Formats: sequence, structure tokens, C-alpha cells
Amino acid sequence: MYWILLLGLCLALILQVFLIRMLWKRGLSVHLRFGDRFVYEGDSSTLREIIVNNKWLPLPALEVRIAMDKNLVFTGEAALNSGITDRTYKRDVFSLLFHQKITRTLTFTAKKRGCYPLKEADVKACDFFYRPLWYENFGQNTMLYVYPAQVDSRRLSIITTAISGSRLVQNHLFPDPFEFSGIREYQPTDPMNRINWKATMRTGTTLVNQFDSTTNLDLSIIFDVEDTRIMKEDTLVEETIRIVSSLAARLVAARMPVSLYGNAHVSDGKRELFRMQLPTGVSRMAQLNQKLACIDGSVMSFSDMLSAMDLPKHSRQMHVVISKNTNPDIVKSIGALASSAAPVLWVVPKLSYTKEPEICLPFVQVFFWEVKL
Repeated sequence: MYWILLLGLCLALILQVFLIRMLWKRGLSVHLRFGDRFVYEGDSSTLREIIVNNKWLPLPALEVRIAMDKNLVFTGEAALNSGITDRTYKRDVFSLLFHQKITRTLTFTAKKRGCYPLKEADVKACDFFYRPLWYENFGQNTMLYVYPAQVDSRRLSIITTAISGSRLVQNHLFPDPFEFSGIREYQPTDPMNRINWKATMRTGTTLVNQFDSTTNLDLSIIFDVEDTRIMKEDTLVEETIRIVSSLAARLVAARMPVSLYGNAHVSDGKRELFRMQLPTGVSRMAQLNQKLACIDGSVMSFSDMLSAMDLPKHSRQMHVVISKNTNPDIVKSIGALASSAAPVLWVVPKLSYTKEPEICLPFVQVFFWEVKL
């Protein structure tokens, strides 16, 4: 009697191993999807695991392993069964009945700017005795862009005030009160002294006077992410990129077109130096932030880039240079870039405990931007 039971158990073991070996991948799908297409540095987001067993054979245990960039850190309950070494690793176990779909949402925090693809998920299948016997890699196609964090707008106001002080700018922040151009409907951001009370009483709609400037400004933002020191200053490089993003957003929102040039390469397959024309309005800010997120570690010498650039020098031109480097070659190149027709505002990110270098160049106004660790 017992030998019949033992024989039946052996046959069941062999049969289930055979069935799972032959059929476990059939009708099985594993999909990983980021909950957001983009976030900013320091923001939280989610990763969804979607496991579908679309067949009549149940799967007693599936172990799904994920490897993400170490700058994406799981939080809360998602931190269980996760670890960080060279990457962030996460292991989850699923038990699926026939024709069942399971979705889990994992929370994480984006610690650093970057573009983070997720290309694969490793899956181990177990038999009814929970022995891991079979392995498969399921390809994935999902991407998260982590945009640069935005800096304090109050600090940016020093730069924008310097720009407006050098040239009259056509925008609602720095209007020319002597050049009346028309009437438009009131916006919540308009000051009360712009309201045209006669037109408002006549139409019954709050209307404001609109002003234009007597000159236009061609503004270039030229930034440097080169870091040649033995002790790397990644904090200052990242702050440079944050300033570029925040300043560009403030200027285009104020209806000022901006040209951007950088000595960094963008890891988008083209391997070209950073170049972008940004029209007025905020419609292309997502494209700018996406390119900034994808800047990799490959750079061109900033002094070489400045020497090779053929930028116009006319009465409507101004350059904003953002560079932490103040070596003689770069100082000389920035001095050559500046002229009475095309002045330069040089923003120098520096650690708060370091001394300010002495820089004295004609037609160059220097701003030191302190960064705390």
C-alpha cells in the first residue's frame, strides 16, 4: 500500500517538473513600467511590476529580479528585499494561479539627474516544491528622465537683474514703460498699476496696458561641465546644470529666446556637443531638461570650445557663461569672447568654504554662486 503511495508521489513529482519545464513560459509576461516619464532630482516616483500568467497551469513561485541604477533608491515597503552595491537590486516573489494578473507598485526616490533605462528583468521559476529550476530574461523597454533640480528663484533674480540692467528686454518682468504697444486681458501676474481703467469700464472686462521694449536681446547661455581636478567636484558640475535649466526656464517664461551651448556630449546616440535654440514660452523646456538629464561624462575642453565658437558680436548680443573653472586658459578665452558690443556675465559656482578667485576682465561681470555640501 505504501509503495503505491510513494510511487504516485514520485510520478506526480516527475509530471509537475515536466509540465512546468515545458509550459512555464507559455502565456507568461513580465512588464516593468515607470509611473512617470520624468521627475526632478529628489522627487519620488513608482515602478510597476505587472506579471500575467495567461494559461491553465498555475505557477507556484516566480522570483523576479530587477537591477536599476544606484541613484534610484527604493523606499518604504519596496525597500524590503532590495540592496545597493554597484546598482540597486530588487527581488520579488510571485505565486500565480491560472489566468491571473498581479500588479505591484514599488516606490523609489531619484537621487541624481540622469536618464535611466530599464532593459531587462530576470525571472526564476520554481516547481511545486519551491525549487528554482528554470531561468529566463524578459526584455523591457521603459525609461525615466530625472531632470535637474530647480534652484532658488531669488538667487536667479541677481542674474536676471544684471541682464535687464545691461539691455532693455522684451518681457513682462523688465518692460520699457515708454513704449506702449496695446491692451490685453488682465493676468493674475500683472501688477495693479498696469490696469487701464477707462478700457475696463467701457468693456466690462479687466484690461491692462501692454508695453514693449525699444530693443531686443540675443542671449546665449554657454556652460561648462569639464572637471579635470584629481579631487572631482561633481557637486559643482551638477549645480552648473541646475543653474542652466532654472535660468533658461525663467528667461523663456519672460518671453526671451535663448541659445544654449555646452561642452558636454548628450547620450542620445548622436554623440554631439550640447546645442539648442530655445524660443520664447515654456513649450520646449521639457526637451531642454531631457537633454540636460542625458548629459554624460564625455566633454570637450571648455577653452577649446570657446576658441572655436564663432558667436556674433553686436549691440543686441549678450553671453551668460556658467563655469566653475577659473584657470588661465578659460579666463583668457572668456576675455576674448567679451566685447563692448557683446558683454559677458560669468557665473562661477564655488564651494562655500573656498576663496573667491580674483578675476578682472573688461566687459565681463562676475558672479560667484556659493554651493553648500
